[in-house]
Amino acid sequence: IMDNEYSMGYYLTDGIYPEWETLVKSIKEKNGVPLTRKEAHFTKAQEAARKDIERAFGVLQARFAIVQGPARFWDKKTLVNI
Repeated sequence: IMDNEYSMGYYLTDGIYPEWETLVKSIKEKNGVPLTRKEAHFTKAQEAARKDIERAFGVLQARFAIVQGPARFWDKKTLVNI
């Protein structure tokens, strides 16, 4: 990202999430300054990937009711099997 290589995972997010190093938000123009071609390309690719993930998760939710509710109350053995 932006000429930096990351060895750890990160999450693609939008503007509603806090400023954490593992959360990568889309680049938006600031103070009326338009994005560079590189920034615009990154933003377009990042938003497309995020939308793909949201669609895939929507399909999983529709097909398997198991991913709709919270899992924190489930037994660990059950979660392992899932």
